[in-house]
Amino acid sequence: MANIEMRKRLRHHWADLFKLVAELERYPEFVPCCQRTRVLSRTADGPDRTVIVSRMTVGISALHVSYANRTVADLSKRQISVDAIDGPLRYLNVLWTFNPDGDEWTEVGFAVSYEFSNPVLGALASGPFDSMFRQILEAFERRADQLFLRVSCTQAHR
Repeated sequence: MANIEMRKRLRHHWADLFKLVAELERYPEFVPCCQRTRVLSRTADGPDRTVIVSRMTVGISALHVSYANRTVADLSKRQISVDAIDGPLRYLNVLWTFNPDGDEWTEVGFAVSYEFSNPVLGALASGPFDSMFRQILEAFERRADQLFLRVSCTQAHR
């Protein structure tokens, strides 16, 4: 069983960051090792809650893992949770939290807990998976800087 928990203060509005994390289709463009994401369904579960079922494929060296996820994006709670529903993982739980810090800043929390079903695969893949998960928050920060700072700079010149 592996647990990773990180927090980082980012200079972006929480709603922009929330939307960025909820756009699973875009992950292959910037998330480390994410090779493919296919959204199978996206349904509203109330006014502020969306449930997304997707299949992701991640690849690290020669190891490629595909699994389905159930993602719940809850705008009113300012959190996004992800749970694997099939694949080689006994479980995968991810929780993103977005806590506003003034108008321009957000404290982002990223917590991952996972375990492989097969102990041999777990022994081979745990190190690379830990490394991949530790890079994800920074990848989202870089992506947010690309998307949102460009908009801010453009608006500042008007």
